[in-house]
Amino acid sequence: MIDEELPKSELRHRIRLRRRNEQVWMELSSSVGIPTSCVIDRDGKIGFICHPTQLDDVLPKVLDCSWSNSEEAIALDVERINSSRRRKRDVSQKQALIEPIFARLGPAMKRMDWLTAFSAVEEALASMPDEVIFRGIQAELLLHKMRDMAAGLPVLHQLVRDAIDKKSVVWMSVAIRKLFDPAKLPRAERFAMGKELCEHILAAKPSQGSEGAKFLSYGAIAQYYYETGRRGRAIELVTLGLKWLDAAPAMDDATGPHAMLSPGVGAPTGVRTSVPKRAVRRHKTCLPKSRDRNR
Repeated sequence: MIDEELPKSELRHRIRLRRRNEQVWMELSSSVGIPTSCVIDRDGKIGFICHPTQLDDVLPKVLDCSWSNSEEAIALDVERINSSRRRKRDVSQKQALIEPIFARLGPAMKRMDWLTAFSAVEEALASMPDEVIFRGIQAELLLHKMRDMAAGLPVLHQLVRDAIDKKSVVWMSVAIRKLFDPAKLPRAERFAMGKELCEHILAAKPSQGSEGAKFLSYGAIAQYYYETGRRGRAIELVTLGLKWLDAAPAMDDATGPHAMLSPGVGAPTGVRTSVPKRAVRRHKTCLPKSRDRNR
């Protein structure tokens, strides 16, 4: 293993260098988000920069040399660059709003000052009502930290409803984890909201950049199926999630497809903004082997 062969200082240097190179490449190529694919043509030149889902259509044209100077290639690249610039501008504007809030929220979460943290979240939602990370933290604080079920359940119910209405895998992944957090919610409420939410996530076809959110929700969805008696289905979902994890590239929470905040918007210590990969593995250990996998 590389971490066993290299001194720690050298390893840290190489990691920093790799990340710096990645940042330079993303900037020069006008790319935003991971994963991004780069197609090299027969002449050793960059033929196309795209999301991996576009490769099936573009790659044959690059290989037969009909792509590079085509009107379609030029139009798609102009569209990609303009879209990337808009996204970067939006991120910068949002960063300016979020940083002062995180300056209060992070320390409050770390010292378990839930009232101050909740105040910061309420301030954030007043100006950014559709930022899902703050909707999720709001529900988590009320239900799992402050233990205010009377106030928290309506907030969670609205989060679930909005996630389904938006047909957003990222929103639904936040909601399902709040439903099946280890700190148990009332059984009736969890199952009533969880059934529809699980069905929508499993049937969803994620948009570009949110594929990971679906697979990283499988641990929580598996918990729902396990608690409703369908243990074979629960184990199947966790296995699928683990297969995705094994094939997925390593990435930072703030830039990966499973990031809950807008790309480029970082979060402070103590604020969970994404679905951690260990969440699926944890659910795997929580589900005992079932003798009846068809149950």
